Amino acid sequence: MDTIVGPGRLFIRRAANVTDISQTEREPQNQMTSLTIAMVGSGGAGVVASGEMLLRAAAGMGLYGILRKTFGPQIRGGESAAIVRLGTEVVANLGSELEVLLVLDWNNFQRFADEIPISEATVLIQDLQAGEHPQNLPEPRQTLTLDFLGLAKSLGSSHSNLALLGYVADWLGCPSDIIDSAIRHRLREHSQETIELAITVALGGAQLQQDKPIPLQPILSAPEKTNSIGKRWIANGNQLIGLGALEAGIRFVAAYPITPASDVLEWMAGEIESVGGHLVQAEDELAAVNMTIGAGFGGIPAMTATSGPGMALMSEAMGLAVASETPLVVVDVMRGGPSTGIPTKSEQSDFNLAVYGLHGDAPHVVLSALSVADCHFTAGWATGIATERQTLVVVLSDQFLGQSSQIMPPLANTNFSASAAQQLEGDTEVDGTQRYFRYLDTDSGISPLALPGQPGGMFTADGLEHNAAAVPSPKAADHEQQLAKRLRKLDSLVESEHWAEHSSEQRGQGSMLLICWGSLYQVALEAQDKLREKGIDIVVMGIRLLSPLPLEEIKQAMQQATQTLVIEQNQLGQFAHYLRSFDRQGQDAALPPFHQYCRPGPTLFTPAEIVTQIQALIPDQTATEGSARQ
Repeated sequence: MDTIVGPGRLFIRRAANVTDISQTEREPQNQMTSLTIAMVGSGGAGVVASGEMLLRAAAGMGLYGILRKTFGPQIRGGESAAIVRLGTEVVANLGSELEVLLVLDWNNFQRFADEIPISEATVLIQDLQAGEHPQNLPEPRQTLTLDFLGLAKSLGSSHSNLALLGYVADWLGCPSDIIDSAIRHRLREHSQETIELAITVALGGAQLQQDKPIPLQPILSAPEKTNSIGKRWIANGNQLIGLGALEAGIRFVAAYPITPASDVLEWMAGEIESVGGHLVQAEDELAAVNMTIGAGFGGIPAMTATSGPGMALMSEAMGLAVASETPLVVVDVMRGGPSTGIPTKSEQSDFNLAVYGLHGDAPHVVLSALSVADCHFTAGWATGIATERQTLVVVLSDQFLGQSSQIMPPLANTNFSASAAQQLEGDTEVDGTQRYFRYLDTDSGISPLALPGQPGGMFTADGLEHNAAAVPSPKAADHEQQLAKRLRKLDSLVESEHWAEHSSEQRGQGSMLLICWGSLYQVALEAQDKLREKGIDIVVMGIRLLSPLPLEEIKQAMQQATQTLVIEQNQLGQFAHYLRSFDRQGQDAALPPFHQYCRPGPTLFTPAEIVTQIQALIPDQTATEGSARQ
């Protein structure tokens, strides 16, 4: 078993879980280089498994990388692809270019061809049995047709994906012992005979690369080895949400499986009992969210995880958590919508649901994870906020963050903690009598919370409006008091240093401010690097705290830039409209020009796409830079 050990924690990592990778540390490169490889086949052909093994082998070589798994919504069969980007420094997005495309089956390729950036610079390698090549693809740099399936069969196997794996690994200069280790880890629950055959087929693929090499020089030159030994993790965002939540104190989880959030629950199911918690699979989303509210009422930090359709079902109960001021964390791993939409594809289209989706005035917190690694931090922060402020916290991730695996340095404990329920220290004297006022209107808006059974702490917690003593009340004064209290207790969150990540210490000191949220932040950072190479300066701001929105901080950054561009992966520009809504009656007319660029999924944003949008907004600077190069 692999383990992660840190201050005050020990989580056992089992199959397909967060994993430590020990390897020889290497000297850092002066400049990052990277390459992207896509492996495509039919569902069940094993290309995703090959991608996982290649990523693990790359970690063993001292490289960083990220693996995107893309597949159709079919229960069985259909299309499947693994897109792996490797680099000598941390790689957090897929980039804009594809160096090598390896195809085992063309049959369903057109179903996701627009997600795989083939260009004239791409080398295409196809299996002899792959079928007919689509006619409308860009002409690749070069095409090789090799008999991977025939090679595997000649060695007694039908798994051409293993021959493909060995072929690519040899091109990357991966030592045989490292690919051997990656295969053994992936197939560790299989028989020894199966494992040895798989290794034999991979070695056959490596020999094929020697005989018929890929006509492209790998740009990932291996740095010189040192004697220091370090560790790297391989994890996806769903696993890291679970890890961050457990470290911060979540001890009860109830959920109903839904793509692409089920991985959160699967991972936590194997870990939560080791820290004294419990996980329950409910009969549906309504039961799941009400179970977690019940646990929160009982003083147990609780969460559930779902996707857009599931959160829509939960919205009434989420309003109960707000009204009763019960701590609750709801994780929404977003997918394409509306309705069933595209369950296996990524999109940022649940913003409006997360921020506005509760009936009545129901102030709550909405956070967005800014990278695969940031899923860990954001889940921990959400847990701390929920218990401290006695409120609902929604965490937005998406399919790309949730199901993409990344090689990363070990993550430190976030140091967030689900504080114990604010215990009733004594009765409150009002009008000469001593009583417990569960919803006392305090300066902070946070009221004393008694646990069930605590002497003197009896109160009613339900969805009816109430007075400070938790007695249901239709009075306007009580309603206004409680509405104001619930809103006030969230106000100071905007002062947190965690509300956003910035690409510059001098916020907004650039010709353009690029604002984004969620998984687009890492893409925008790479676009910033490409623009700087062209002499164009921008500042990137990734918003982690979406509600309540740190409006004054954002305005200050906008005022220091010449113009602002908001990007997001949804059709209507939901966050951009939200941000504009705070400009009441044109009071912010003095702010620099405001632009938005939005489009839906499932095609991911690329750095090159963002560069194009920014260059279109600053043509004078782009033209000047072009003339200078000439």
